[in-house]
Amino acid sequence: MMGAVVLQTIVTEWTETALLNILGFALVAGIVVTTVAFGYRATSTRAAPIGVGAFAGLAVVTGWLNATGLGQATIIDETPLVHHATATYFLGAVVVSAVAAETGRRIGDEVARDVFDIDRMEATGEIASLVRSARLSIVVQLPQEIDDADGYPPVDPSIKRDLAGRTVLLPQSSDESVLRSRLATRLERDYDLGHASITIGADGAIERLVVGRARSGIGSMLPTGTVAMAIRADPALTASVGDPIEVWSTASDSSRLVATGTLRATTGDVATITVDADVVDRFAFDLDSSYRLTSRSDAPDDGDALCSVVRAADETVRSITVEDGGTLDNVFVGWLSGTVLVVVRNDEVIPFPDDNETLRDGDELSVLGTASELAPLSPNGDRSVSQ
Repeated sequence: MMGAVVLQTIVTEWTETALLNILGFALVAGIVVTTVAFGYRATSTRAAPIGVGAFAGLAVVTGWLNATGLGQATIIDETPLVHHATATYFLGAVVVSAVAAETGRRIGDEVARDVFDIDRMEATGEIASLVRSARLSIVVQLPQEIDDADGYPPVDPSIKRDLAGRTVLLPQSSDESVLRSRLATRLERDYDLGHASITIGADGAIERLVVGRARSGIGSMLPTGTVAMAIRADPALTASVGDPIEVWSTASDSSRLVATGTLRATTGDVATITVDADVVDRFAFDLDSSYRLTSRSDAPDDGDALCSVVRAADETVRSITVEDGGTLDNVFVGWLSGTVLVVVRNDEVIPFPDDNETLRDGDELSVLGTASELAPLSPNGDRSVSQ
């Protein structure tokens, strides 16, 4: 009987000591993780990840336990390290400390948000994740008047009405170019726009928004004096898009050359070709008749591929005529926004002119750039034509 009382006393004292130690470990882990979470939120304005808090708290506890175990062969009341009671003690310390670490992470985060007046975003989804990844968010107010981009097809009026005065949530950025890029990308993606150009005022507000639809069709790629049309034809087996072809009539017993042109597309027995406009005026193609296409000996070029790349890009090409006394008269080429591809002066072609080339009255320029880059090139009477 006396032995049972002694054993019960020993077990009770061991349990009390173990529980007190475990609570002490939990308190230490909670204080450490609270400090870490507070500093993390104050530095990054974001909540400390769960893994960071758990690692910081358990690192202190496990480090303490390892140091104690290496320093002596027993733990509480001469309990050996290799014992089920020691394993239970270590496991309890780790579990309780992990719970305390998570509690400390939340407390530290809440305190930091109150101290530094940091609001938490409750929204979910792609945009909310994007804003959180870039720290604070800002609200951007779009202007009431939405302008059409020069060189792009106009957007549907319903889209412009939807954009007018709309507020957009974006990640905060002190760089205006980054803000313009993010807003333009967002609008182009959400509203299926081909181009969006933003002008930001000195006060940081959006002063002007210029939008345009994505260019489609082949009209913008037709050289001057040519037209495109679809005819029923039997394309040559060796002809591909961009190849020069001959169009032969098969309406009579004897074939007759109707026109020469370029093959643009084929779908079954329908071929889209480009021919000179005067050929169409002189000869009316019969939509009910079928024609035969043959390849010409002229070597094909990469003009169609180049036009396709230019059309798919954000940039467009604009032709500008310099007028006497205009804003472009006596201006260096290097001063212009965009890239000057060619200058035609008195029938002389100057490809990729030097930056110090001075523009003169009557010069015809072909400039490559975005709508926002080309906008300043056509004020006060300088005639510009989008190609």
